[in-house]
Amino acid sequence: MPSSDFVDSHVAFLYASQTGNAESICYNIYETAVQRGFNATYNVLDDYAKFGFSELRTIVFVVSTTGDGDPPDNSARFWRILRKATRSDKHAYAHLRYAILGLGDTNYSNFCNTAQRLDKQLEEAGARTFYKKGLADDATGMEEVVEPWIDGLWAALSQVAKCKGDSDAAKTVEAEKDVEVEKDVEEAAEALAELNVEAADNATSTEGSVEPAPHEVQPLVLDFRPMAQTPSITNVARVTAPVCTATYEDTPVEPHSPDFPPWSAELISSHPSDPSLTPFLATIASSTQMTAPEALKRTLLIDLELPSSASHVDGQWRAGDAFNIYAPNHAPLVRALLDRLQISNSDAHKHVRLTKRNPSIELPAHLQRFSNTSSSIYDILVWSVDLCAHPRKPLLRVLAEYCNEKADRERLLFICSRQGLKTFEALRNQTPTVLDVLHAFPSCVPPVERLIELLPPLAPRSYSICNAPGGNVWKIAFNVVEYELTLDVFSLDEEKGAQSVRVSRRGVCTPWLEQLAQTQEKPQILVAKRPNINAFHLPTTGDLKPDPRPVIMIGPGTGVAPFIGFLEQRAHELQLHPQSSPFMWLLFGCRDATLDYLFKSDIQAHVDSNVLTRLSACFSRNAGSFTSAGKYVQDALLANQNEFAELMLQKNAVLFVCGDAKGMGKDVNDTVARILCNYVEQHPEFVRPLLQALPESKLPVDLEAQVLTAPQALQVLMVWSAENRYVRDLWA
Repeated sequence: MPSSDFVDSHVAFLYASQTGNAESICYNIYETAVQRGFNATYNVLDDYAKFGFSELRTIVFVVSTTGDGDPPDNSARFWRILRKATRSDKHAYAHLRYAILGLGDTNYSNFCNTAQRLDKQLEEAGARTFYKKGLADDATGMEEVVEPWIDGLWAALSQVAKCKGDSDAAKTVEAEKDVEVEKDVEEAAEALAELNVEAADNATSTEGSVEPAPHEVQPLVLDFRPMAQTPSITNVARVTAPVCTATYEDTPVEPHSPDFPPWSAELISSHPSDPSLTPFLATIASSTQMTAPEALKRTLLIDLELPSSASHVDGQWRAGDAFNIYAPNHAPLVRALLDRLQISNSDAHKHVRLTKRNPSIELPAHLQRFSNTSSSIYDILVWSVDLCAHPRKPLLRVLAEYCNEKADRERLLFICSRQGLKTFEALRNQTPTVLDVLHAFPSCVPPVERLIELLPPLAPRSYSICNAPGGNVWKIAFNVVEYELTLDVFSLDEEKGAQSVRVSRRGVCTPWLEQLAQTQEKPQILVAKRPNINAFHLPTTGDLKPDPRPVIMIGPGTGVAPFIGFLEQRAHELQLHPQSSPFMWLLFGCRDATLDYLFKSDIQAHVDSNVLTRLSACFSRNAGSFTSAGKYVQDALLANQNEFAELMLQKNAVLFVCGDAKGMGKDVNDTVARILCNYVEQHPEFVRPLLQALPESKLPVDLEAQVLTAPQALQVLMVWSAENRYVRDLWA
């Protein structure tokens, strides 16, 4: 705990966010802190030089974790300076007191790794916490941790930072915490029946409702029956104060390309500390569908031509790198949302500026450019805020304030309460757009600027480059994300029986890319190289000479994409050094060998030229065929577990895994740990060196043991990961 004389006059709220969740949560906490009377600032971690990180004394961090326990892109530079500072001075941050809120998902390995690493490094550099660490789990609902953590923060913060003591504001904030909603049980049941009839009818008809744009509005199925047994509700999310004002001009914005943000020139002329990360416009040169028409998923291969103006990336990228694409929200969705908000087309395209309502509270980071440069509400909705993000309670709580009907307001309040947690989780699991949410509560009509400030930023989408350097082209392979959910609809009318509703969902980027690729022109899109912070590169020894260590690559589906670049790079290396012949083993998986075997001819060509030493191709729908190495890639690993273990333990092999984190990534991780346990049981001479390599602070170690336990095997994998011998590029 902090000493009694440690009272700061300033609190910094810092975030690292990949999808915008951590940024939004950090902003909400910062906003509340200012309202409570704290002198506070709010910044992204990579702006450490701007706000003088090394001089700060009181910090609240909100950080998320992406991929295989990696920090978000907008904190990559911060981590470099943090490591440098802590290595050179073990007391570098002895003056610092901090609190950390981490966001993660226990479905993935290395849960909340960014928060855990940050806490460890700061502690090792002499910093001390003033409040307990919070680790929020998206698998069970982040609000279960986030809301209580924020509630408890203020008492701890007031012990280390001065507060102006606006008691009336503080009392108002506290009073809004608990809300009681009185209702007659019969009225609640009647409102419930109306809601569910609407949900079922909306699947087939829009009679009696606002006419939406085609194929955009989807029904929600929410069970409000528990409201009838709930006399009061508690722990309702606080209503955040409005932070921005929209000022319109009479003139419309100038026409511009719909394929990249109107402020692209500003981004292109920016000067990041790493020039290779500067955005630029690339041209979609060609597109090929890689899967058969009858395949379950539609996979495209797109060639992007890099312009001569992108010389800052020449020689600055390697096979295994990825890049970000700035993609817009679906235009029909935006138009339908504007209709729903009762904004005319002419008003939507007028110049608008967003300004601060309270001089002490900054605008959210992704909206700050609109205080200096006018744009239009339409462009802001298209390019700046995520209309498809999982709805969060602060948004729903504010929407309740703009409902003209009591039933809509009560239902939204119930969703935001502790008693309505299951209903809130059901809402999130249906992945609705903000438009879907508004149509589920017809009387809700919020001001557009209120909606904009509450929605998270629209983050660029990341894709692996599936070729090696050797031209002005980046190739990407991706599945077009369009799918349907089947929702069971309960009914109060027993004669209707069981019903279901099918709702359509689509990704933000991939359907848009597919549409662009089908045009006659060669459209340009805004892209930027992404930092490769997890060393996902084929190892080399310099002068393009192949590293002699064996390489094992596991990449089912589009996870194989970066390994095509690896194989191209290795083929080039072998042309220069034909006497080399390092072992390369690819484990690939797909559903059907005839429908979705991606890069089949490329892979076979590398087998024929001896670039690829071994291929294990797995097909989940025809696993029994003689060509299949198993149903899934983990089956192929188990079938060859002795060879795999010998490569890793005796030949110092490097293992790469790319693909889905929640399913394949976790299964492969567990399988590799299982193989280690099986192998050392037969070869106990490996137990002692493996245990000796484990960090001292980890699990208790018996160096005389003859077996490796499952937790110890997982620790070995973490050691290999730190040594860049087990490298993963995983995504949700």
